[in-house]
Amino acid sequence: MRQVGLVLLVFSTLALGQGGVVQQPPTALELHRGQLLVTASDMYCSGFITTHVIPETSYVAAGWNTPDQTHYAGTEDFVYIEGGSGFKAGDRLHILRRVRDPNHYELYTGERKAIADAGQPYFERGYVRVLEVQRNVAITVPELSCGDMAPGDIAVPLVEREKPVLHPVTLDRFAVSNGKPTGRIVMTNEFDSIVGSGQKVYLNIGEDKGLKVGDYLRATRTYSYTRHDPVDGLSTLATDTEDTQKKPPKLPKDKIGDLPRKTLGDMVVLTVHPKSATAMIITALEDIHAGDGVEVMDEK
Repeated sequence: MRQVGLVLLVFSTLALGQGGVVQQPPTALELHRGQLLVTASDMYCSGFITTHVIPETSYVAAGWNTPDQTHYAGTEDFVYIEGGSGFKAGDRLHILRRVRDPNHYELYTGERKAIADAGQPYFERGYVRVLEVQRNVAITVPELSCGDMAPGDIAVPLVEREKPVLHPVTLDRFAVSNGKPTGRIVMTNEFDSIVGSGQKVYLNIGEDKGLKVGDYLRATRTYSYTRHDPVDGLSTLATDTEDTQKKPPKLPKDKIGDLPRKTLGDMVVLTVHPKSATAMIITALEDIHAGDGVEVMDEK
């Protein structure tokens, strides 16, 4: 699916076992006076999951070329917002889409319940500026488009968000648990199953676990989790020994959990909600999946 927004320049470093520290190559950037920045697209196009009730009294109803045009994104598209009598010229409205996944296949066991426990998912379509209001209709024009805006998308007053300050962090592939809050990636923006640097993920921990904008988390995966994955776990059915080996010792199943936990990458928190948070992947050492674990990092 389409990825919106600029990816960030990464200075994360990787600690490799007993050896030296390897500098990770930059993946993309927005740089200003030597400081890494988060873009407006990152802040207002990432989506979220929330338990808060978002009013739906104002919504995209039509546009200049209705009914021939039903999707709007251009800076010259006029978007009509029904329920706009409370707005005035110059107001900015955040366009949200309450979503459901039409794919009933679970990417990981318990996916639907995990998302429902975190709240209702919303995708963000950008924001518009009110030009004028006639009767109960606000005439608007897009200022930031994260994709198409369609009839039925919700319009709420735009609230400026705190931007996280990014800084270099050190990634250890074999980091042991540090006792800080843990959770998992329950869903990703645009329903992607696999994500990498610059993409956005939704976590099942938020204000309830003390998360704040700017917190860093590592993405993790255990061998026990992989073993029980319906797809990746198929490899455990194959023979991994050589024909020339005579009765080789084999790791018992109950010892799989003793194998070192994998660190897959790191992410920074963009927004926080009661039981969830939206984070942006900064460094991906390998593919990160919906269902992978997360842990708040000790920042160094």
